[in-house]
Amino acid sequence: MVLTKKYLEKYQKNTRKTIPDTVKKELLLKLGKPFIDNEGHVNEHSEQDIFEQVRKAFQWYSEEGKTR
Repeated sequence: MVLTKKYLEKYQKNTRKTIPDTVKKELLLKLGKPFIDNEGHVNEHSEQDIFEQVRKAFQWYSEEGKTR
């Protein structure tokens, strides 16, 4: 699975949280395409990996916003 804009929109709708465009772009660059492992195989991220990365990115952004 790869991260898509549609997935991010659905995540925001379901969690009622807003993800800034800069964070969205960073996540899409990192998780929006398959990756090559150490053995040269092309793989995709699992749905759980994507969910956790999006959750962590939002949590990090929220904590950064509280300290400013």
